[in-house]
This record gives sequence, C-alpha cells and structure tokens, in this order.
Amino acid sequence: MKSYRWFNRNRVLANLRTATVVTLIAAAAAMGVTAVKISGPPSLAKVNLQRQASDGFRARFQTLLGIGNGGEDSSRDGAAQEAYDNRAYPATSIAAAQQISASNAAKAIAKLPGGKKTNWQELGPSGVPADALVASESTGASAGTIFSGRATAIAVHPNCTALSCAIFIGAAGGGVWQADNALDPQPNWHPSNNGIPSNAIGSVIFDSTDPSGKTLYAGTGEPNGSGDSEAGVGLYKSTDGGKSWTLVAGSTASTAPCEPPSVGTCPVATGRSIGAIAVDPADKNHIFIGTDVARHGSSSVNGGRFTPPGSAKVGLYESTDGGATFTAKFLPIQDVVSPGSATGGDFFRGGCSHIELYRPGSETQVYASFFDYGVFRRSNTQDGNTAFHQIFASQFNGNPGASSLFRTEFSLAPNGSNLRVYVGDGGVGNTPPVPRTFIEAQFYRVDNANVPAATLFTGGTNGGWTQLSSSTNGTSGFGSFNYCTGQCSYDMPVYSPPGSPDIVYIGGAMQYGEIDGRSNGRAIQRSQNAGVDFTDMTIDTQGVSLHPDQHAIATAPFDPNIVFIANDGGMWRLNGSFSDVSSQCAGRGLTDANDVTDCNNWLSKVPTTISSMNRGLGTLQYQSLSVNPQNPLNDLLGGTQDNGTHAINGKGNAFVTIFGDGGQSGTNPFNANIRFHTFFNASPGVNFHGTDPTGWDIIYQPLRNVEPQSFYIPLIFDPTTNGTAFAGLNFVWRTPDNGGSQAALDAHCGLFTFDRTITCGDWIRIGPGSNPLDTKMALGRGTFWGADKATDGYVVATERAPSDNDTLWVGTRRGRLFISKNASAAQTTVNFTRIDTSSTPSRFLSGIAIDPSDPNTAYVSHSGYNAYAVAAGTATGHVFKVVYDPGLGTATWTNLDYNLGDEPVTDIALDSKTGDLFVSTDFGVDMLKSGGTTWTPAAGSLPPVAVYGLTIDSNARVLYAATHGRSAWMLSLQ
Repeated sequence: MKSYRWFNRNRVLANLRTATVVTLIAAAAAMGVTAVKISGPPSLAKVNLQRQASDGFRARFQTLLGIGNGGEDSSRDGAAQEAYDNRAYPATSIAAAQQISASNAAKAIAKLPGGKKTNWQELGPSGVPADALVASESTGASAGTIFSGRATAIAVHPNCTALSCAIFIGAAGGGVWQADNALDPQPNWHPSNNGIPSNAIGSVIFDSTDPSGKTLYAGTGEPNGSGDSEAGVGLYKSTDGGKSWTLVAGSTASTAPCEPPSVGTCPVATGRSIGAIAVDPADKNHIFIGTDVARHGSSSVNGGRFTPPGSAKVGLYESTDGGATFTAKFLPIQDVVSPGSATGGDFFRGGCSHIELYRPGSETQVYASFFDYGVFRRSNTQDGNTAFHQIFASQFNGNPGASSLFRTEFSLAPNGSNLRVYVGDGGVGNTPPVPRTFIEAQFYRVDNANVPAATLFTGGTNGGWTQLSSSTNGTSGFGSFNYCTGQCSYDMPVYSPPGSPDIVYIGGAMQYGEIDGRSNGRAIQRSQNAGVDFTDMTIDTQGVSLHPDQHAIATAPFDPNIVFIANDGGMWRLNGSFSDVSSQCAGRGLTDANDVTDCNNWLSKVPTTISSMNRGLGTLQYQSLSVNPQNPLNDLLGGTQDNGTHAINGKGNAFVTIFGDGGQSGTNPFNANIRFHTFFNASPGVNFHGTDPTGWDIIYQPLRNVEPQSFYIPLIFDPTTNGTAFAGLNFVWRTPDNGGSQAALDAHCGLFTFDRTITCGDWIRIGPGSNPLDTKMALGRGTFWGADKATDGYVVATERAPSDNDTLWVGTRRGRLFISKNASAAQTTVNFTRIDTSSTPSRFLSGIAIDPSDPNTAYVSHSGYNAYAVAAGTATGHVFKVVYDPGLGTATWTNLDYNLGDEPVTDIALDSKTGDLFVSTDFGVDMLKSGGTTWTPAAGSLPPVAVYGLTIDSNARVLYAATHGRSAWMLSLQ
C-alpha cells in the first residue's frame, strides 16, 4: 500500500543529454557487431541551457531514451525495463502464454459482482493546469496552460467543417478518445474505447471509403520506441462512429513469420504495435498495417524490452479480405532476439512506422517507411512489377548498429499531376554551435516521385532527392537540420496538409538550448515554401507553449493552418492565424549575426494563438497518489509520467506543483504545509510552503549515486514521529527533520537557487553496517543476510506501523522481507530481522499493508508469475498474510491467492475498519472480503487499465487508484 510513500520515474538527467549523444555516436561509429541500445520512457524535458547552471534543475528530468547498459544497476536503465524485469523474474522474458493466463484470470474476476456496493468515480484530473511559472520550467512559456497524458495518434473527420468537426485521438495509456467539436474552446472529450482490451494506441484512421465517416480503425500498441511504449493486442474496427469496436481477426491470427529464435508462424500483431494503417480508397477490403517493436507490454504484462517468444516479425502486412487474413508483404531484415542479453538486443530496425496510398489512376500505389531503412514503394506503373522498391535510404540503410537510432518519416503532397514527397531522416545529434555528431536528422524533398525507383534511389544514394537541411546557421536549411535532436526514434512527425503541397510541418523534442535565444524551442516548425525555410510554431503571441515531444500532426480539411498536435502533454491546436514577433529578437542578447538572422526568420511567423485541448481529456499516466492525513478527501498529491507532480482536491481540481517526472509524494501527518515529492532515482524534494510551486527545496545530495536503488525509491513519512521519514535504497535511510532545517534549505537548496554552499539533505543509513559502511550488511543484496534473493537487489517497500513508534517493515526487489522493532533508535543500534524463507517468493515485493491494530501483522504482495517460479524451483504466490512472532524471530506466511490466478500484483491496501483487502493489477483493482476466499472486482465503473498504486484512508472510508493512462480514481468504502 502506498501510504504516503513515493517513487520516481526514470529519465536521463538533462545534463547527461550531451554525454548520451557522445555515447551513441561512439557506438554508431562501430556500426557492426552490437546495436546501440536506447530505451526507457519518453520525457518532458529537457531544459533551457540558460537554466542548466542550476544542479537542482538539471537533476529533475530523465528522457525516455534511457541507455540500456547490459545489466548495470537499474538506476542506469529504464523504469519500464525495471518493471518488466520484475514481472519476468526469475525468467528474462514474458511469453504470450503468461499474458493470456493473466488476462483470462482478470476477465474471470471481472465477471463477478463488485465487492463494494458503490462504484468507482473518476477523480481526474481531466487535464491539469500548469501556471506560467511551472510551464516555463520546461519550455519557454510565459503563460499558463493545461496538460494531459501522452497522445500518439490523430484522426480528423473527413467532413470536418468550421461548425462541426469530430476528432479521434489515441493515447499511449488512455485508449481512444473522441470529441465532436474539435474547434471549440473546450472540446467535449469522452472515451471511445469500448471493445478494445488495450489502452495503448498507436494509430487511428477514418476509412475513406465510407462517406458517412462512421468507419474507423485503431491500431493498438505504441510504436514510438520508448521503454514505456506498450505492446498491443491487434487491430480494431468501428462501424458506428467509435461507439463500439471489434477485433479485426486477421491481425491476431498466426499467419506471420516468427521472430527468431521462434519458428513457424506467429500472431501478426500480438505483442507488437500497429504504428500505421491504410485502407485502399478504391476497395474497403484492401487494408495495410505496419507493425513495430513495442517495449513495455500490453497492460504492462506482455511485450517489454525483451521481446517475448512467439512474436511475429515486424513490417508491412496486407489484407485483401477486409482483415480476415493478413499476409506479410515487406519485412526488411530486422534484429534477432539475443536470449542471453539484458534487453534481448532487438531494437526498431524493420518496423513500419508510416503508410500512405496514392491513386492517380487505376492503380493504388503503396508508400511505406521503415525504421533504419527509409522509404519503399510498390507501383507497377512506375517500376514495372508489384515488388517493393526502395526510393529513399536512411543514413545507415539497415545497418544493425543504427537500429535504435534511425527513423524515417514522410508525407505525400500531390501537386497537380506530380507527386511531391517530403522525408525526414534521423538520427541523434547536436545543433550548432554544439559540435556535430554527423548523424543528425536531415530533411529532403522530391518534386515528382512519379518516376522509376532507380531514378530516386540511385547507385546506393538518394540521388533523386533534394537535401533541404544545412548545418550552417543563418541559412535557409538550418531550420530542418537536427530537427528532432537526440531522440528521432521517439518523436519526428512530418506532415503536409492535403491540397497544400507547399506547406509542410515537422516536429521533434525541443531545442532547449535555443529557448529565449534564437528560437522559441522549435518543437513544431512550419514551412510554406516547400520545406526551404521554416518558422517556429512552439509559442504563440500570448506566451502559451506547446509541451515537448511531438508525435502526430493533422490539419482541418478546410484550412491547412488549423493544426492539431499530439505530444507528451496531450492535444494542442494552432488556431489558423500567424503573427510576426521577430522584434523580440533584439531583446534576446544575441551577438552572433547568424543567430540574429535565424531568430528573425523563425519568429517572423508564429501562431497568434495556441489552444490546449486538454481540458476534459482524462489520459494522465499516474505513478502514485498520496493523501494529506488531515484532509484525505480533499487534499492529494500525484506524480505523473512527464507531466509533473500534481496537487489535487477531492473534486478533481488540480494543478502542477512541480514540473518533470513525478514519482512518489507525501504530506507530513503533523504539518500539512510540509510536503515531499520525488523525480527519478533517489532525488526527493521538500516544500515547507504547502504546494507553492516556488517553495521546493532539494534534499537528495546524501542519496544520489551512492548505492543500488529502484527507479521508484520507497519514501514515507513516519506516522507517529513528526519530521521523521524513511527511504529505501540498498540500505534503509532516515531523516529526523523532513530532510533538514527549513531555514537552511530555503536559503541554500531551492530548486532553482541551489548555491552549493551546504549539503542539501541530512539522510543517514540506519541498521547494521550503516556506520562505518559495510555493504555486506545491506538489506537489498548484502550477504550477511544470506546468499539468496540478493541478485540485483535493493529496497522497494518501506512501511511504518501506525500503532507504535518503532515497527518498520521493509521489502526488497527479490523478495526479502525484514522487520525492525526499534526503527527510531540511534543509527547503528537499529536492528532488522529477516522473516522470509525459501518457502516464500523470490520475486519483486510490490507492496506492504500493515494491520493498524497489530504492528506484527502485515499483508504483502508480489509481482511476477508463478509459472516462472515453478520453472525455477522457487516459491509461488502473489498475496500473503504475514504474522511475525517477536519471541521466535520468525513469521508465519499464509497464501491468499485463491482465485486471483497468475496475475502480477502491483500494490496492496488493507481496510482496517472491515479487514477487506485490495490489490491492484495490470487490469484493475480486486477485493478480498475479510474472512473470504474469493477475489472480486473492488467495484464497478473502473475501466480496464493498469493500476500502478493504491492509497487508502480507512478512517475517511476512501480508496484511491493511480492508473497509468486514465488519471486518478476514487472509491468510497461506505
């Protein structure tokens, strides 16, 4: 149970961005034996270089492009990788059989009556406001805005008009959403996911053969190459305008060639993502899908960075019978899973990220782009056969060393009888004056692709294309050079509005080093002269900024200047008019003449207004929730992926109190003005001024980079001793005074005013081996406690008993469980007793819920699969009641799995008033009545969604669920 404990979200430190690029360049230079391994989840931020002098700022973000490191401590890998490893252990990958078993168990429980008579209520927030200060902490904004969760796909109704414009969007973890009035100040968003058993969406399109606009397709699984990109469960179709969806059967049929080392045929898109869909405008039964590598897993269960056995090869698949069957049409050579490696060693090479169809006459020509390869075409008219021919080559053209680096995106722009095509290709790199990597993103154009492929891709080069990018600042092509910076495999959309071939939009992360300098960040750029020159669409004339990390672009059919944008902060709209604000350049302190030239060009046409479309869009990806014990119904904190830590009241109203990746949070039980939150790894902050965004101080210095730790470190306030808090790394750490003196921390350790004159934070290790340090005594992997359950271990759960001043329960990654009966004692005199045995699971201990009336009784939960435990000869079980006997120093464990099935459990909570027990899973929240033997749904109305954490207040009769994609939910326990 997350009773005021907290964890962080994995991100590469902003100040490591340059080092990361250098690492990638070195690996890319080798270009042979081993692919450069990038993965981990998408990030917000990234910082204005003018702010990088503050260590407190630099330490706040970690990009989703975490570097895989071959088994180093998990603090150096992705959060999603850690979660996946925890589920798979003691195996290294999760097979489809386990995913199916967990899903079937969840479905069986879902058919039972809810345990509570009340229903879940959506707490939201459905879009979270960020004031000007918070918005400016990660962008160049000078005005407030509203954020929501990561959006990945956009489909605008083909009959959209200024008076009536329907829109569908796909969210990374929130499913499909629809609004009837996309051009209104506040669209009327509502979920449109009925019948789709996954909330991870990679593509959404309208079927152009249906003039009514009621037929749509949605591809599940996110293709954006991050550790948090969940795998999908196939292609779905709606014929009633999104009210209901049904599986397109061929998308999960075993007709695709398997990814080695599996042999035979495998399900086409199960465990993969569908990043692209296209329907032949002349034949509704002629459908194409592009499948891609996904990382995290369907509802966090299958998939993952380690591709599960039985997965199909990725690439382009075609159906001529309405989706009843799909056949492989073009599958470039792709990475092969290496079972002995830490991540499987397979990255994105060969995945099909985009498909467009072109029908100038009687033939429907097919254009498709593939990670690390480029663009291919099938056209009997142009090439004399029905094979796929390469028309554009990515820089390394399928070299396995670039598998994790290079992505190619394109947009067709018919121009009369000619077919113009725009292509972006990258890459990781730097924008001058930072030294080049020579694998930066580049932008290209061909004005008429209606020629043989050999004319476009000539002698191994892109001889038929015009390269528009230039690395020389002050020149026309500089705007498109390195436009997606260091994470093109994650975000690099290219879009030319139909009917406007001279207009093209490109997107990427954010040019952080340029903000308030020669540009506004260039997250989205617009060209009106066929890609020669670009202007900056990132900030409007009122100071509203787009969120970083762009994934999809679309326009209104009747106006190419009304632009819809999907990014890590949700949905945005450029409202169709532009203004010249280049006069601002004179006040930006630019001394280089070329920088002045760039600034004047880029700011010569910016959006007059940008509208956040996020109010009402409930797609935030929460990691955890905490409550103010003095006001649990109306005062919460919640950490999210890439959208900060939020202050929430009981009515769902919220605001961002601190930017970045939000992990665990908490409120001092004795003084509600004192709050904690964390970013990634061991990086907590304290606020002595409630949720004031300007009040956060860093207190992480004693904890940073000192010992193995989880991405989501456990951190709790002591419920009985004012100011005391406990954190878990390899040892347990303690502070007696909220992290330090308020006067000293406020004066020297402010998030943006850290002056390096004092140590910020006064944490100390406690227990045996704490002083002097003896790592053999560490709870996580110390051999003093035995040789078992130590591999890659660290503390993942800490809970204090509320009924005394001294009992502390501690759980570790590999299933060790400890209890201390004198946790408030002096540093070296704190004692721990290990109370797990070989008969208890050797898997991730995901939660501890202590009986408030008995400090020696607790309920614990475990992630992972019993099937893999059996195969390894270790103990099974997911939920246990544990009773400690202080006289004997041992504990009795009672298995409470009953009908739970083989589902990994993510957290556990106990209702101390009734004895009812609650667990969260990748599919929802279940309940076991006191004395009962049957798990049931906790209550009705909670959509199928991965729930990452539970927070309960039994006295207030309320249970909260932190979902990863559908925001926060609340259940009254009355």
